[in-house]
Formats: sequence, structure tokens, C-alpha cells
Amino acid sequence: MDADAPGAERPDAPPVATISEALGRQTNNVAEYTGLLRALALAEELGAEEVALLLDSMLVVEQLRGRWRVRDARLAVLHAEALARLGRFRRWSARHVPRSENRAADALANEALDRVAAGGPAVVVRRPGEGIRAEAATRLADAPADVGDARPGAPPARARRAAVRDQIPLGLEPGFDPGDAGPEAGELRVRILGSGTSQGLPRIACDCATCTSADPRDRRLRASALLAWGARRVVVDSGPDFRAQALAADLDRLDAVLLTHSHHDAVGGLDDLRRFNEIADAYLPVHGLPGVLGVVVARFAYAFVPGQDAFRGLPMLRPVAVEGPFEIAGRRFVPVPVIHGEGPVCGYRTGSFAYLPDVKRIEAPSLALLQDLDVLVLNAVRDEPHPAHQTVAEALAVVDALRPRRTYLVHLDHELRHAPLAARLPAGVDIATDGLELRVPR
Repeated sequence: MDADAPGAERPDAPPVATISEALGRQTNNVAEYTGLLRALALAEELGAEEVALLLDSMLVVEQLRGRWRVRDARLAVLHAEALARLGRFRRWSARHVPRSENRAADALANEALDRVAAGGPAVVVRRPGEGIRAEAATRLADAPADVGDARPGAPPARARRAAVRDQIPLGLEPGFDPGDAGPEAGELRVRILGSGTSQGLPRIACDCATCTSADPRDRRLRASALLAWGARRVVVDSGPDFRAQALAADLDRLDAVLLTHSHHDAVGGLDDLRRFNEIADAYLPVHGLPGVLGVVVARFAYAFVPGQDAFRGLPMLRPVAVEGPFEIAGRRFVPVPVIHGEGPVCGYRTGSFAYLPDVKRIEAPSLALLQDLDVLVLNAVRDEPHPAHQTVAEALAVVDALRPRRTYLVHLDHELRHAPLAARLPAGVDIATDGLELRVPR
């Protein structure tokens, strides 16, 4: 509501802008925080300098005021983001209003549910003077239908798209180009920090041919990648080998961390990020799916403490929920939802480069985000079927469908020795080794 309008302090005051969104299955508290974040983003976009929040959730009000502790890990991420957004306004306040007085908000929620049930867009934003406008009408569920799914016996397209849509509601606009690297992208430099599985190679106490190999290419730290453009540095996953990987890469600055999932091989090195807090004397943003961040914040609660004024020897990490394409220093990143086991995780695309280290299956809508790649980094764990990862044959089927100009296989386990595997790979497909450096034009 416009604060200058008569009666604007009442929840039933005529709004100048609204958002209605269907979130799928969420708890009430997650929905309340999500609605708050959407509203703050819109208020900031409209140029508001002060905000007065009228909320029918006493929990959210008291947690924002600092009177009640945030115990739930999922809410901790949302709470931190809400405080960060509120900090951008000159002044803010939060007041509880009974739900019986907040019928306008209930009506918007019901509108969103009815609209989606009728096949309409999940999100509708109404701005001043614009009338009704579907800002996020095109989601992953509506990706181009001409990208096929090569898996025999694949479920119907609607079921496949719904499964992927539920992972990341990207809110893609019509005509969205996933290959647009952003306004300040330039050449991308990629270093493969690690190319191995969650156990790394050699495995502990294993005397197989790969683990005892004298070929240095058969030594593989946990999968991770360093992306650089200009002076900027971003790491995808920070596993338990991160310290050794950072030293090997002479890494002296870090601007952000992107997480693909919450398993230990992707997040076990988050504590070692403290050195970059010390260097920059600032928080380090950690991007990931909301569910991933919920797990990570709970596991590393001491590292995600908002409001620290200076480095005090502990990591200073700021959770940033990935809910669609985002930019870091002028380079755009597009999350690509994939199936890892039966859980949702994501890889990332930036420009003509894509990195997907933990994949069992890529549904058709996500394949649509991976067209026209110069470089694809993709996992292939072994030849025998695996419940959570692609085999070599399954990875090559993805390559055949996408036809990137170059492909590098990562997340190789000890069933695969480098030399024999390299000898049977098709042209344009290679094995990524630890320390491999690549240059991508955009």
C-alpha cells in the first residue's frame, strides 16, 4: 500500500501493487517468509525508502524483531535474507494483525491456487498502472517441448516437467536465453579443482588397479570447480579437499560459492572459507537451493551468523537462495535442476559453459537450458548402473542429445582408470583431471 494514501495503515487498504504466488507444498512459516521476501523485493523495485509490515504471523514478526529465536534451519535462511533486505531500507517496522483483518492477503493466496489449478501461471505481479501482468508465467515446466527425453519408458511430458518444476521454480520470461552470459562476462577461465567421487581417489585402504596406479591422472580429489572472469573468482562446491585445492590453485580471493547439493563432498570444506573472510573482512555469499541452504545452515550454524561487524576467526557466510537466474559481478548464472538419486539438486550454466557434477537424470526442461554449449562438464561414475549417478553410457547419451563442442567427464570412481577410458571415448569427449584449466569464450 502507498503510505501517503488515507487509511494505508490498515490491512484492508487499497493496494497499489500485489503479488500472488502458488508455492506448492510448504509449511505455513516458509510461506509467510517467502511472501515477505517477495513483497520486500517489489517494494524496493518501486522505490520505497521505508516499509511497514502488516503480518498475520506472530512468529515472523517476533523473529524479525529479535524477540524469538529462529530454531528451524529452513527458516534461518529465510530470516537472514529478510533481515538483509530490510537493511536496505532507511526504516522499517513490523506489526502483527489478526488473520481475520488480513482478508486481502488470503484472497491473493486463494487466487494463486485457483489460477494454477486452472493451468495458469504460478506467479502474477500487479504493478501501479500496469493492470494484471504475469511476471513468471513461463517456468521450467513450460520449457520448449521439442527437446526429447531419450530414456526408454520415460514418464509422460507433463509428469516429467512437474517433477522438475517442483525443484526450482525459475520464473523464466518468454524468450529467455540461457546462454546469455550477462553484461560484464568476458572470457571465462575454468579450473577443475577436483574430479573424483565423494570418497576421492585413491580410496582409503583399497589396493585396486586404479587406487594403486602410478598414473597421476588417476588421483582425483572431490569434485569442485573454480570459475574466473576478470578479477572475479567463484567456486562451485567446497568439499573436504577444498584447502588443498585452493593452495594448488594459488587462490587468493573469492567472491562467492555456488552449491550444487548438501552432501558432505560438496560442503565439507565450508569452514576453510574463513580465510577469504579474513582477506576481505566481509561476508562471503553462499548460493544454493533453499532446501540445500537449510541443511547447510543447520550443519554450520556458527558460520551463518548475521550482523558480525568484523572477522573474528570464524567463517562469515551469507546464504543466498537460488530461485532463478542470478548475477555475480555482471556474469549471469542459470541453475539447472537435475535428479541426483531421487532428490533435487542443481548444476549451473554461465554463458556457454555448464557444470553438472552430480547427475542421475536430466529431464527434458533442463536439457532445454543446456543447448549450444562450448564446454559441458558432466559426471560419469562408472560403467555399471548406479542409483545416484550416471554411467559412462548414460553420460554419452546426454552428450549425443546436447552436442556440446567439448565435454569433460568428472566424478569418476575407481572402477574407471584414466587411460583405458580415454581410449574408448568419442571425439570431443575427454576426462577432466585435477588441475585441468579451460578457457571458454563467453
